[in-house]
Amino acid sequence: MPLLSDFRALDRRVFILAFARLVVTLGFAAVLPYLAVTLQQERGVPKLVVGLIWTTSGLAGGAMQWVAGEITDRIGRRRVLLSAMVVRALNLLAMGWELLHQGPIVVIGALCVLNGVLRAFFEPVASAMVADLAPREQRVAAFSLQRIGLNIGWAVGSMSMVATQAIHLTYGHIFYISAGITLVAAVAASRVDETSRAGRHVSVRPPWRPADLKFYLSDRRFRLFLAATFLFFLLQAQLYVPLSIYAVSHLHFSLGGVSHLYTANGVIVVLLQVPAFYYIRRAGTERVLVVGALAYAASYALCGLVVHEWQLLLCVGAITLAEIISAPAQQTTATTLAPADRIGAYAGLYGFTQAAGQALGPSVGTALLDTLPDRIAWPLVGLCGVAAAYLYHRANHAAGASAVPPTPVV
Repeated sequence: MPLLSDFRALDRRVFILAFARLVVTLGFAAVLPYLAVTLQQERGVPKLVVGLIWTTSGLAGGAMQWVAGEITDRIGRRRVLLSAMVVRALNLLAMGWELLHQGPIVVIGALCVLNGVLRAFFEPVASAMVADLAPREQRVAAFSLQRIGLNIGWAVGSMSMVATQAIHLTYGHIFYISAGITLVAAVAASRVDETSRAGRHVSVRPPWRPADLKFYLSDRRFRLFLAATFLFFLLQAQLYVPLSIYAVSHLHFSLGGVSHLYTANGVIVVLLQVPAFYYIRRAGTERVLVVGALAYAASYALCGLVVHEWQLLLCVGAITLAEIISAPAQQTTATTLAPADRIGAYAGLYGFTQAAGQALGPSVGTALLDTLPDRIAWPLVGLCGVAAAYLYHRANHAAGASAVPPTPVV
């Protein structure tokens, strides 16, 4: 099989969505990962308060992911996606203004929460559009491409922090640049026509009712998948707030040193996501979900043994390797388990579970780091990955066949 033929076969609009994801992630990565450290170092905000801000943001955003998914199944994808991106750009402008003018922490925290809500109207909607455009057998390739776009944006955005430090640009001003970048992403996404039947007024689902919950609760395999996903992303969230605080306060990293961790994460994904796709295709999503969760557990546990920057970089590299096989398998499974008229809702519930894990993760990580020795705290957090692997294994056997069976490489 010719190299990259799976990607060349994808609909052109899948590439446009990957580019839009790249640009919007670039704007996010240039500012928000560093906000926790900035609030702690420059404003003296306690670690617990910083963790609670991120927890609230994640929970609010997670709850809205399901809402976004339900809405997009009923009225269409395009207008939901574009409206959210424009409002998010305005939110970034407001955050920059408050930081430059030493705004109250309560206001900055509220804007962080709003950012999480607005992000919720991008992720599940974009994933549903990808699933609309890619047949089931192409979805691992389609979601792998989205991961490449996301991580190019993550790497470039992280490197931009180093560049802005070099030219002595004020941190608050970077939010203004990020807002402009988000508008560029909206322009790119506007080139994708409506992809859902609801947006074309064909077979539109009736208004949502509480009884609709029974439909999701009756899907045992999806319930197990979501439980595993929650634990997986509780662990994954350690990469942002707890690991950055740990690097600064315990290992004495500079802000530039922290950016090296995120840059390495993005660069590794860009370089290895395509080879990872062929591994996922050969192994099948069932096996990959279990292997990825176990690899995550081991990688985070090793962070407690780190004493030098290069050692933490190696741990982040191992975490990233687990990430690049797990993420496309998770997104593919979530959309493949969904009935045709509920892809947005299933993507939204997956996003809600992801966001809930990511929301609780910072509080769990910061609390453990504050109360336990590093060599105990990080392995305890890593146990979430072991539990996730077990639940993925149970989900795999709840309904027999794999969501995406292994495909022989010829």
